[in-house]
Amino acid sequence: MKIRITERALKFLSSLPMKDCRIVGEHIERLADHPHPKGDIKRLNTKKERYRMHMSYRYTIYYYPDGQEIIVNDIVNAEQGT
Repeated sequence: MKIRITERALKFLSSLPMKDCRIVGEHIERLADHPHPKGDIKRLNTKKERYRMHMSYRYTIYYYPDGQEIIVNDIVNAEQGT
């Protein structure tokens, strides 16, 4: 699957230290092969199919499938994510 990252998520990524940006990027890239990987993934209680993925107890990635794409629409600090 193809990964598309929204401008909002890209803005957050660009604000991260280089090491954290690389780690978050690796997690996002894995979604292309496994949109529902094992780990701290939860389907959100929304009308449309949406997920949140906690990673490294530091960040939360919000994403959803859209046809043949995975859309990463937001990334936040873990304290902000639920």
